[in-house]
Amino acid sequence: MWMAAVVSAVVVTGCSKGNDKPALPAVDQASSAMGVKAIAPATELNANITRVTGSVRSKHEATLGPQATGTIAKMNVKVGDKVKKGQVLAQLDASNVAIGVEQARAVKMAADAGLQLATNNLERTRKVADAGGVAASGLDQAEIAAKQAQAQAAQAAAALRMAEENLRDHSIIAPFDGIITSRTKNVGDSVAMTPSTPVFTIVDTTGLEVRALVPESVVDKVKLGTKTQGTVSPSGMRFEVQVATVGAVVDTTNRTVEVLADVVGETASPLRPGSLVELDFSGAGETDDKGLFLPAQAVSANGQQGFVWVVQDGTVRKRDVRVERVLPGYVRVLQGLAAEERVLADASLNVKEGTAVRVVQ
Repeated sequence: MWMAAVVSAVVVTGCSKGNDKPALPAVDQASSAMGVKAIAPATELNANITRVTGSVRSKHEATLGPQATGTIAKMNVKVGDKVKKGQVLAQLDASNVAIGVEQARAVKMAADAGLQLATNNLERTRKVADAGGVAASGLDQAEIAAKQAQAQAAQAAAALRMAEENLRDHSIIAPFDGIITSRTKNVGDSVAMTPSTPVFTIVDTTGLEVRALVPESVVDKVKLGTKTQGTVSPSGMRFEVQVATVGAVVDTTNRTVEVLADVVGETASPLRPGSLVELDFSGAGETDDKGLFLPAQAVSANGQQGFVWVVQDGTVRKRDVRVERVLPGYVRVLQGLAAEERVLADASLNVKEGTAVRVVQ
């Protein structure tokens, strides 16, 4: 009993000491920390960054209409036909114009005959004048008659050319080799020269290019002569293009630059103008796509020298780094950061050395 009393006293004494400073629950430090977004450096550039959408189009495409007003008398082609440069696609009723050509041709023949007669008469007059048998005035008259005949012949020739040109204007002619992609009129339809009535659309499918609106954050990677791969959507067919034109201005509405790239080489199947395609510029130029990459917003830099905020044990630590710009919006970390470390996605946040943070994404 005496021993039990001693033990009981010891226990009571110990409890009494504990009640002097009662144990409190630990304070949740994370609840008061700043919520931040932290990212790890990428070991290669994301291909989506340098992938743009465009469309295939023909370098030569034309909407053809008549050069005269009249009625279509003959259609020589239909949609889908392949045509050659200079081929007559359609003819307007030109019966009256054809008569005019015949009349102009007859007038020219008469003028040519008159010129021949005047020229022969001038030659004979000169021979006689050289022998002293014709007065000077007679020679002058012969020379003037020859010049008048020559002018009349030239005028008749010009009238004939005009009549023939008018006759040609009653034909719609292919300006280059291509395929007829649309026909809006038929035999018997009336067409006008002004404004010109569209009758055919012709497309040259052998000379194709891709037109793409490239974001200004990527366009610096696109150089003249750059070759890259394209993919047709949705078939997935691959083809190759070579950059032919890079626009000189940025569209202020969507912040893009127009890029035109020629389709080169063979394709598994014919490319069709109007097809949607995707161009991949991730391998273009001389940029090495391997290393440690961060969005430029994650680095506070002046030239190659800068710093990042590294997240360590719930706080941020300032870390000096050396970087180089590889694309607008992206930098490569050359020194000062490891691949497994995480940094604040926005280096401009109002933090300082040791600031407690809570990663929310």
